[in-house]
Amino acid sequence: MKKIVALMCAAALVFVVAGCAAKGIDKKELQLSEYDGIAVNEPVQMFIKQKTVTDATEELTLRYENLSDKEFTFDAGARLEMLVDGSWYLIPAASDAMTMAIYHLPAGGSEEGSFVLAGNYEKLSEGSYRIVKLFTDADGVMTVAAAEFNIGRG
Repeated sequence: MKKIVALMCAAALVFVVAGCAAKGIDKKELQLSEYDGIAVNEPVQMFIKQKTVTDATEELTLRYENLSDKEFTFDAGARLEMLVDGSWYLIPAASDAMTMAIYHLPAGGSEEGSFVLAGNYEKLSEGSYRIVKLFTDADGVMTVAAAEFNIGRG
C-alpha cells in the first residue's frame, strides 16, 4: 500500500514539474516583484485598451486615468510581471533602454501610452500578466498603477 501511495505522489510530482516546464516558467530564475501585495491603481488607474491580448501581440496601448486632484509625472518606463503561484514576478526585458522624457498626468485627466512586447520579451507563455508603471506627485510621493491581462489557449 505504501508503494502505491509513493508511486502516486511521484506521478503527481512529475505532472507538476512537466506543467511548469511546458509553460517555460522556472520560478527560481525569476525575481519576486517589490510591488507584489501592495495596493495598485489608487489614485492613478491604468487600463489596456485592446480587448484581446495574445502571445502574438506586439504592442499594447495603455490608458492612464488620474482620479485625484493632484498632478502626477511619469516617464516612459514600465515593467512586465507574471503571476506565479499567487505572487507577481518580474519578467526581465531584453534591454533596459528607454526614452528619457518626463510626462504629465493632470489632476482628473487621462493620457495614453504604449508598451512594446516585440523585441523586448520572448513569446509569452500561458498565464496572467500585468504591466506596472510608477507615477510621482509634486510632493515626491509615488503611486503604482497596473493593468492585468491573460494569455490563454486559443
